[in-house]
Amino acid sequence: MAPTTSPDTSRREPGVPPPTARGGRGDDAEDGVDAQSDNASSTGNVGEKAAGPPLTKRQKVRRHCGRFWLWYLIAFIIFLAILLPILFKVIIPAIVQAIVKGQSLPITSGRLDVVSGTQMKLAINTSLNTPLPARITDLTLFLYNRDTRPYSPFANLSVDGQKLKGNTQIVIKEQIVTISNQSELLAWLGPVFDQDKVDLSVRGSPTIYLGALKTDTRLDTTVQIPGLKQLSGLGIKDLKVMLPPENGRNIKGTINVPNYGVLALNFGNVTFNILSGDVTLGQITLYDVLLNEGNNTLNFDGQLYLDTLIKNIGPVLASQSQALGRGQVDLNVTGNQTVMNGVHITFIEKLLASRTLTTSISVVTLLSDVLSGLMGGGGGNIIDALGDTFNNNTFIQNIVDHWNTTKAPGKQADLGSLLGKRNNPKEALMWNMLKMGLKMKLNQR
Repeated sequence: MAPTTSPDTSRREPGVPPPTARGGRGDDAEDGVDAQSDNASSTGNVGEKAAGPPLTKRQKVRRHCGRFWLWYLIAFIIFLAILLPILFKVIIPAIVQAIVKGQSLPITSGRLDVVSGTQMKLAINTSLNTPLPARITDLTLFLYNRDTRPYSPFANLSVDGQKLKGNTQIVIKEQIVTISNQSELLAWLGPVFDQDKVDLSVRGSPTIYLGALKTDTRLDTTVQIPGLKQLSGLGIKDLKVMLPPENGRNIKGTINVPNYGVLALNFGNVTFNILSGDVTLGQITLYDVLLNEGNNTLNFDGQLYLDTLIKNIGPVLASQSQALGRGQVDLNVTGNQTVMNGVHITFIEKLLASRTLTTSISVVTLLSDVLSGLMGGGGGNIIDALGDTFNNNTFIQNIVDHWNTTKAPGKQADLGSLLGKRNNPKEALMWNMLKMGLKMKLNQR
């Protein structure tokens, strides 16, 4: 094979281009070089075109969601499948229960009428405060004492369903309530009678609707209501002695009975025993006892045991020593019987029989009213009015004899000497009040 020779470039003249082999593939090679140059130029243009401005976060998110939207949809459906049952079965019922639990159910007014020993008529006005519009269905409220274990309600009330929005008045309509546990009722009525404030616990299971969403809740709260404060302020306003007696009654008058509570109380006819110290002096009956809120003036009549009063004048005056120092007479009152429409109300009778009330009356008013009754029937004097009652002995002389026997046994004293004594201020006060009452009546005549 012949050796290949190449042009001697060392002998080339300056400025003369080197010889180029053309023909054959020489042109193609040049075209190939040009094509490569064009491709390189095109590639550079593409690179320059792809290197535009950077994407914003929003554009990146849109591009990302556009690529993976199906996966996000599947995840969202799974999330709702987990959340919605929790929302409707746990979260919303818990919110509604918290609202129900926070209700104070303030009792603003109402009325209690006794019917029998096992029933009473009850109506109550209260309220519910809800942040969302809702509807409550009919429910039963059970009344009980929270301190009693086990749970033992003494009565229940039926409440009509109604719509709730904001502070809504709840009217529990008048209804006959059967007493299911009388001992528990008495355990509650005792503090109602004695205290300034008393608790009443209420339990029920209301069903609440938020639109079409139904929620069963549990209500268990304690309501505080005003008590009767032992009827503080009970007082005889006027008293008249009737001789001869009318239908077996020899006294009548009016009495003030306060009601510090918010419930009107209707007890029917109530009979009380009247005592001074431990001495029972008689009975009075209050008729149609309806105690509205505030002071109530009621009529009464009854029987004053004059013979018992005279026979026990010493202990009676001794029991009145402090009251007489104030210019008053204090009488103790205990319940005897309570009758509504001819039926004995046993739970009220037990309540009043176990408590002692105190009523006061001014000595001057008492003497004036008593003497007015004794001397008002056209009689000439007290002796004529009381002659038959005390075996023709004078009223004043019986008092003097008994007082003298009690204070100084075996020693006789006449009326003048007894009235003239001033050694004991309480005795002097008693006799001065008696003389004042006599003078008042004589001056009226």
